[in-house]
Amino acid sequence: MENREVRHEEITFEEALARLENIVTKLEKGELSLEEAMAAFQEGMEFLRICITKLNVFEEQIEIMLNDHYSEIPSWLKNHDAGGKNR
Repeated sequence: MENREVRHEEITFEEALARLENIVTKLEKGELSLEEAMAAFQEGMEFLRICITKLNVFEEQIEIMLNDHYSEIPSWLKNHDAGGKNR
């Protein structure tokens, strides 16, 4: 296991997810000592935190983009669904 702390700015979501999946695979095999398993679990929790943080940021960015988009469309269009019916 790596002992260096990984900062979420230094790693992409995909890298963190791949590393988390690798750790889960190692833990599921059950071949690690208790100490190794605990270290792997701690490392996995850090990668999980990175993934969650990045997903939260992406979600906020999407909400901002959608709010910007919907603030620009005419009000009469906002009140209709995709089939043209009033909501």
